[in-house]
Amino acid sequence: MSKSASKVVIAGGSGFLGQALSASLLDDGYEVVILGRSDKSGLKGEFVKWDAKTLDSWSQQLEGSLAVFNLTGRSIDCRYTEKNKASILNSRVDSTQILGEVIKKCEEPPKVWLNASTATVYKDIRGDLEPHDENSETNAEGFAEDVGRAWEKVFFGSSREGVRQVAMRISIVLGEGGGAFPVLRRLTRFGLGGRQGPGNQWMSWLHLDDWVGIAKFLMKNPQISGPVNLASPGPVTNAQFMKAMCKEFAPMGIGFPAPTPAILVGSVIIGTDSNLILKSLKVVSRILSEHNYPFKFPKITEALNSLH
Repeated sequence: MSKSASKVVIAGGSGFLGQALSASLLDDGYEVVILGRSDKSGLKGEFVKWDAKTLDSWSQQLEGSLAVFNLTGRSIDCRYTEKNKASILNSRVDSTQILGEVIKKCEEPPKVWLNASTATVYKDIRGDLEPHDENSETNAEGFAEDVGRAWEKVFFGSSREGVRQVAMRISIVLGEGGGAFPVLRRLTRFGLGGRQGPGNQWMSWLHLDDWVGIAKFLMKNPQISGPVNLASPGPVTNAQFMKAMCKEFAPMGIGFPAPTPAILVGSVIIGTDSNLILKSLKVVSRILSEHNYPFKFPKITEALNSLH
């Protein structure tokens, strides 16, 4: 491969998911460029500054590249003030919009553009109902759901002939160094690892190693385009998940539950969305199954056991 033909650009690549992906791509021999607002010590990949909303010299990095990943977006782990909600939405929409403008202007555009999205666009389902897949409707109501739809509308509205597009509808990613898992493990070790709310809400999840594996799988597979659910084939209920957490990390294998009223009150006090915990999200990927992606961690027990 020529240098440009092996270049992968990761916008918003300095975070938890981006750095895991960048490290693996570098190990595979790719050139990796990280588009970010500020350089960080120990960053994996060549840093190039951008503000995620205006054209500048960073746009040259996309010319002749193999792939562009867009993982840009303000963390949802914040108080849901109107200002923060606007920032959560705009950080995703603006970055996607400007990348689309640059790709349309490229003389030699990237072969594939993979944009982050969210699995929360699907409706809450409980019990033994079949899980959602990529054929399911994305008409769930709520702030996070609205953000997901707006994100994908801009993404697929920025198409260019010859550039394959994949919207990665990412579920909860479990791994060291970021995301929800370190917090949940810490709570479990302190004896607070019981079920959250009713416990019957489904949880779709993905091990960090499979996030990396799927991202590279989608990048390399020219037959896959459109929305793809990034979720393990084994969704679990919250009660099952917390029981597995306690078995792995609780000192005595037990944890005190967090009742629904406590979660609702707590979400009001800290100004966040209780649906981050209480929504039932039962999602799998028909596309990854049809294309025989080999999950490294298809079961929650194996995934948690690897994260000691």
